[in-house]
Amino acid sequence: MRYRTKSKSAQACEIPPEVKEAVWERDHGQCVVCGSSYTASPSAHYIPRSHLGLGIEENIVTLCMPCHCDYDNSPKRPYIKAQIRRYLQLRYPDWDERKLVYRKYPALDDYMELSDRGKSDVDNYIRLTKREEEKL
Repeated sequence: MRYRTKSKSAQACEIPPEVKEAVWERDHGQCVVCGSSYTASPSAHYIPRSHLGLGIEENIVTLCMPCHCDYDNSPKRPYIKAQIRRYLQLRYPDWDERKLVYRKYPALDDYMELSDRGKSDVDNYIRLTKREEEKL
């Protein structure tokens, strides 16, 4: 019987228990959007797993269930995303969205930035996010 193992990218996007604990303490056990502690959990990725957002402190926030649902599935997403971005930028002065994404070949990405031959998917994602925020 063969056991299926998770890919490196899937492992990198998971939130380890020590990260959840650190985020819970950082956020004082409250939703960073509304301040509620009821149903709050440190399980929301700023850059989603579907876009290879890493499971690191700089990419994870505590959200209550209603805010997490709104963040994932509603027209309020750009507003909530802007709020989370400001919160993370205040907590981490050198916070950079490009550091929050799993990269299979980081050296190649650095080369592409230096050579300016093209933009990565991450840069396109960041640009689209900023456009969404400007519409607010």
